[in-house]
Amino acid sequence: MEYPNASGTAAHTWSRTSTIEISIDPAQLDPVVSYVMGILERNPYLSQLTKSPEPNGVLLQYRLIANDGSILDVAARFTPERICLFYAPYPPGSVTEKDLLGLDMEFETIVRNYFQEQSSSSLYLVFSPKMNILPGAKERGIKKILASVVFGNMLYLFMIILLFGIVLYQFFLEYTPLLLVAMQFIIVFFANSLIAARGEFEITPENHSIHIAELRMKRTEFDQVMKICLPRISEIKKKIYDSTLAVGMPLDENVVVRALNEYGTVCTPQFVRIKTVNVYNMIRDLSRRFGFQEPRTTLLNVLPPNAAATGVSPRRATVLITTGLIATMEEPEIRAVLAHEFSHIKARDPLVLLTLATIEYLTRVYLMWPLLLQFGLIIDLAYLFLSFTLLFFVAKFLEARADLDAAVITGDPRLLASSLRKLGLWKYQSRVFELVNAGEWLKWDPHPPLYYRIRTLESLDPSRVRHTFIEAIKGCLKGFVNSLRGR
Repeated sequence: MEYPNASGTAAHTWSRTSTIEISIDPAQLDPVVSYVMGILERNPYLSQLTKSPEPNGVLLQYRLIANDGSILDVAARFTPERICLFYAPYPPGSVTEKDLLGLDMEFETIVRNYFQEQSSSSLYLVFSPKMNILPGAKERGIKKILASVVFGNMLYLFMIILLFGIVLYQFFLEYTPLLLVAMQFIIVFFANSLIAARGEFEITPENHSIHIAELRMKRTEFDQVMKICLPRISEIKKKIYDSTLAVGMPLDENVVVRALNEYGTVCTPQFVRIKTVNVYNMIRDLSRRFGFQEPRTTLLNVLPPNAAATGVSPRRATVLITTGLIATMEEPEIRAVLAHEFSHIKARDPLVLLTLATIEYLTRVYLMWPLLLQFGLIIDLAYLFLSFTLLFFVAKFLEARADLDAAVITGDPRLLASSLRKLGLWKYQSRVFELVNAGEWLKWDPHPPLYYRIRTLESLDPSRVRHTFIEAIKGCLKGFVNSLRGR
């Protein structure tokens, strides 16, 4: 890596470098650098902020002076492919690696905030070849609530039903726990239908692709378009659909812009991106590789990138993907995410989780409570906290195994690692998820810490994995122990 010139500000050499992997349109380099400079100028400890052009980008340099008089010179080289950060502390060693990592993340947060503000001015229109362009009313009431809970986390469904049991106990007394367990299994049995009801349209052999038109525009223009067009968005989409996909033609940016302007807006987007992904081909190929029939697959039209699978067996499975996943990920990354969900289907993980939660619940109610009540409420609550913490820790084994299954099936663990990194950056807007944190292992979340999943996948050799579940258990236990040591 070529080091930048220090512009005469330092009598020492660059001692540390790091890279922010982010693609920047060449036309956006100067606006991004200007935005970053505007944020950095607010720092009272910063001086000598300069910007200079380079053959393939822009170089930003500045100096940070601490209260104790120590100096840290920083250079940031912006190119269309990535941003390289260079640090030179004086005296040498006066800045810790932890502090430098914090500066990495702060800088990346600033850059990604710029693009987040830009993306907030993007309109996404989603289509498929055989979609119902004017859909009927969505599910309401209890069905919608159950669908949302099931989509989020089966264990949270279990906890909600426990609260409902407090009411039922007034009528059914000691038989209430058995009644609650029966209710949970009924809900999980029909979970695939509940999830499918949330989707905009299903992915089938006839309706195989998802088409997304992204229009990026100035914020004021975006607000006007949303105000005028959003109440009639179904009509607008139908105009676009009837002129393109309905007659076998691809989406056309001119048709999209013209349809929006017909309703009184002044839509002159900075650019329009059309993306088409044949999701059904991925579903069909993965089904063959995992050895079960193609699950029901549906699209949820929301921007956060996500995917989920539920069902007590492969025959009763539903996979749900979001528009954000299709818009954010490259096709190999989408396939890796789907492979992770297919692992859950094949292993019947929703049923496994419910069974584990049921065993814990019945053991606690009929065996532990009679023993613990004599010790007081505090001991009882402590046992409840520990049992749920253990239950969620065990659930992490299943998620780690699904990661390994996806890596083995796709043959490239880095694809899933790349998608997880994008999900983390979407959620946190920085690489803060890469920090080792033992508390993440003890959270009531079925997923292992994101840093552990990414680190495991990036260093994984799929050919050496013999039994994914055993490897997942060993890896999670080792990862937790290492986190206690800060590694």
